[in-house]
Amino acid sequence: MNDSNDRCPFAVGQYVVYRPSSRGIALDVMSSPSQKLTPGAEYRVEAIQKGLYVVVEGYDHPGGGIYWTSSRS
Repeated sequence: MNDSNDRCPFAVGQYVVYRPSSRGIALDVMSSPSQKLTPGAEYRVEAIQKGLYVVVEGYDHPGGGIYWTSSRS
């Protein structure tokens, strides 16, 4: 597992697979059902915020992005 202080290793345009922890899934309660990411699905990185949060195309997370450790390349 990665240290929570590590910077995001992904780049804009890269494809990542959403692999959230049970805590990550629980934190996604603010998203509408049609807006939720699907665990195991692949998404294109649209932006990296604060070096820690991944914003994927087509996903408008209320907090701005998902913590990078919820994704794998």
